[in-house]
This record gives sequence, C-alpha cells and structure tokens, in this order.
Amino acid sequence: MTLKISTPGVEGVYQGSKFLKYHVLAAPEELEILWKDLGSFSMYPLTQLAQGDPTPHGAFLNAYGSWVDLLKKGQVPSDTDLKKFLAAVLTKEEDALWKQEIPGNRYLIKISKPCVQVQAHFFTYSGIDGVFRPLTMGTHAVFWGLSFSFPQIYQDPRTLKLLEVTESPNRDLLRTIQLWVREKTRPTPFVVQGKKINVPIRLGKGCFSWIHNHPQLKVQNIGVFHGS
Repeated sequence: MTLKISTPGVEGVYQGSKFLKYHVLAAPEELEILWKDLGSFSMYPLTQLAQGDPTPHGAFLNAYGSWVDLLKKGQVPSDTDLKKFLAAVLTKEEDALWKQEIPGNRYLIKISKPCVQVQAHFFTYSGIDGVFRPLTMGTHAVFWGLSFSFPQIYQDPRTLKLLEVTESPNRDLLRTIQLWVREKTRPTPFVVQGKKINVPIRLGKGCFSWIHNHPQLKVQNIGVFHGS
C-alpha cells in the first residue's frame, strides 16, 4: 500500500465520533488469530514521525507477545516499548490515509476516512465508588492490552458534512474484530474484596491461567475469578 503525500490545506481535517470501542487483553496466539482473520490490511503508526511505511505485522505481533511475557513474569511494559507501535491505525483502503511530510524526510500519517484505530489500553479502579474505568491514565492505571475503536459518524474532511459510516472494507475489519472479541474473549470477572464485578473490559480465554501474575492487579489487590 502506497500512501499519497499531501497537506492539511488540501486534505482537510478528519474527525470521527460515536466510537465503538473494544478493550482487550488477549494471549499472543489469540491476537495472531485475529490478524490472520483480518486478511489483507495495513497497519500504520499515528502519533510518531516515521518513514511513512506500514508496520510489519510480524514486528507488531512479536512486540505484543513480549509485553504479555513481561506480565506473566510480574513486570509491566515500559511506556517507551509501547510507544514504538501504539497508537496505530488499521486499514484495507489506501485512500483512507495520507502522509504529511515533515522536515528530515519523515512523515505523519493522517486519516481521511474511517479506519480501525488501535492503542495501548489502561484502566483504573476507584475504591471509592467501586467502578472500573477503561481508557484512563494515571499513577494507578493498569495496562490491559489493546483498545480497538471505530466511528459510527464522521465529518468529511473536505465538504465538512457529517456522514454515517456505511459499508466499506474498513467496516468489515470492525466486524471481524467484533466476532473475534465474542469468540476468543470474555468480560473480565474482576474480584475486589471478595466481590465479583463483571465489566466490559475483555480478557482472552488464554490469559486466565496466568493473569494472577499481573503486577498492577497485585498491588491494588484486584483478582480475577476463574470459575465458570
């Protein structure tokens, strides 16, 4: 996939809203299944200067596997490691992205049509109101895999019209992710002070055997229920 070089003056500024979001900590082999099920697609970094080339699938999957290996050993991936690959965007449509040239022969990847966006996911738990909050940062934030998101409405960057997302190859990516989430993951049954709390934050079925090693859960005395 070869992205065109352009400017904000020509392309406008894309905006999406009413995002569908899926927060998942999956086993590496489960994520590899998803990548295969997605078929032919490209992944690009969104928040860093780069050469404008897609991220190799193998490189990303290997990095993700290393993050999970750290969790199994009771360690947390560093922000530096996570930022090498995330946030990012997945697309099957070449015209959904373009690249803006930056001095030094580097580029920023820009969105022009709805794509699946991926970022490192963190959540927090409040002991005051007993609520788990996804996509939150802070001192006590818990690293929990990936967050996939896709807009239901977007603003055409050139006409500025608000449009509903219709059928498209990138919407098909979302459908594949939704099916994978249902088949390979479960709402996480967290346990806090002996009380089980089911939340939309998902956990891969292959993670239940080692999730008790997650160091950030240990520090906050949060468990995961292993029963049926």
